[in-house]
Amino acid sequence: MFSCISVIPQFLSTISFVKGSIDFQSLLLVWLMLFVTIVIYIMILWIFLFKTAWIVEKLKLKNNFNEERIDLNIKSTTVLTIAIIVIGGLVLAESLPSFCSQLINFFQQKELLKDYPETSWIIYYFIKIIIGYLLVTNAKSFTKYIEKENHEN
Repeated sequence: MFSCISVIPQFLSTISFVKGSIDFQSLLLVWLMLFVTIVIYIMILWIFLFKTAWIVEKLKLKNNFNEERIDLNIKSTTVLTIAIIVIGGLVLAESLPSFCSQLINFFQQKELLKDYPETSWIIYYFIKIIIGYLLVTNAKSFTKYIEKENHEN
């Protein structure tokens, strides 16, 4: 699911250079593919969030299940902290290899940062690494903030 977020930066890098120049027909095709991709993502999210009964019915998940309750005595702040750490770890794990790959390519090219065509990707992955690191290391602070905002509303 996190990979769907990177569709838009990939699209923007494609716009900048298509076959040596910007061709209107190619640009229109890229815009159409991006629009279709975003619509598909929105439809999938909508189905998973609002049509869960339909999914359960189609997959026949109601049959042959006894209702067994599992009670866990875990505070919501603990669950939220774990979720934030896992999300931060996923962001970090996804962006770190790409960042290293882009950085190695940059050093192999021996170009200036402003002349390197993939500079935007290096910055993008670096920002994702920082966000992932901050989520992992400051999970309790984020949890406290979310709980405070939740209690105020």
